[in-house]
Amino acid sequence: MIAKITRGQRVGDIAAYLHGPGKANEHRYLRDGRRHSGGMVIASNIGAEGATDPAEWAADLRHTQKQRPDITKPIWQASLRAAPGDRSMDDREWSDIASRFMDEMGVGEHPWVAVRHGEDHIHVVVTRVNDTGEVWHGRNDRRQAQAACTRIEKQHDLEQAPRRRMQSKKTVTEQRAEHREAAAVSPEQRRLRRSVRQFTQNQWDALEPELQGIMRTTRPERVPGAHVRPRVAVQQPDTVNQRGRRDGARTYR
Repeated sequence: MIAKITRGQRVGDIAAYLHGPGKANEHRYLRDGRRHSGGMVIASNIGAEGATDPAEWAADLRHTQKQRPDITKPIWQASLRAAPGDRSMDDREWSDIASRFMDEMGVGEHPWVAVRHGEDHIHVVVTRVNDTGEVWHGRNDRRQAQAACTRIEKQHDLEQAPRRRMQSKKTVTEQRAEHREAAAVSPEQRRLRRSVRQFTQNQWDALEPELQGIMRTTRPERVPGAHVRPRVAVQQPDTVNQRGRRDGARTYR
């Protein structure tokens, strides 16, 4: 199961999209054995189950978010998509998945709805402001959502979807240091670094020590290619060309 997260300012916009026909009239929901255009709420904690009109639930979420007008992008939305090899799941199973997911994310008590308008996925929408004005900040929400999806896959015997590796966020000081280092690297250094990355250990060991010294980096985790002296243009003595003009030849060292 794959979770894709977005945040927004106005609940009406996401609600209209979820219940609308879609960009290519692809949104469909099943009711009474017939397919209809749009989407239908299959789970919620505000009594909106079965709603096919965004006005039937958007006002509830809007009411809570008005308690904290200082909060930017108070609407949190995640699409939960089954892996390609998963079985087809009915509304009841998707409803259970939505409830488990919201509890795993820690927003089960915030007003939320789950809308289905496709065969293999649902959308859960929640306001980050609850009924008492408390705010869910959602820090590390993507990492948390991946962990929640992994647990849901095991609980429902679903295929394990590939996970994107989430790297820890670098500090401002670390980012600035990397930018300064990158700016100090000459084009010649970059060329050498690219060529050295293609070397095997045996090829590197076969190089002359002097050449290794030129290409060696100051950072041990990078094998060769750092402080190469930039080429300096040297003006050569003027020569006389065929037209009687003096040309200044340039060589590089």
